[in-house]
Amino acid sequence: MAKITITKDNVPTSEEFRRMLAEAMAESNPVNDLLEVAEELYEYEQRYGVTSAEFYERFQRGELDDELQHCIRWASAYDVFVKLKTRVETALMREAVWRLEPTEELVPA
Repeated sequence: MAKITITKDNVPTSEEFRRMLAEAMAESNPVNDLLEVAEELYEYEQRYGVTSAEFYERFQRGELDDELQHCIRWASAYDVFVKLKTRVETALMREAVWRLEPTEELVPA
């Protein structure tokens, strides 16, 4: 995932920040981003023995024990994963529809 790191020692001007942001967005690949986040989720799942979907549901309801309740990074990663997954699925479906021949049907007869 493309990242921009800003510290107190390298605060960019607004123009530099716009350029950095444009470069990061140009380098971004949603499929690679999805895989990267999926790997992060897998690590959490292995560490805590629960799926990310189950964790997220319980997190949203406030039903987690003290060890898991503080895992805001995991919840954020899952939220990003769901949004990226939807974005990739939508792009794939759009591409599949655009590539259909005019005589092809969307639903088999």
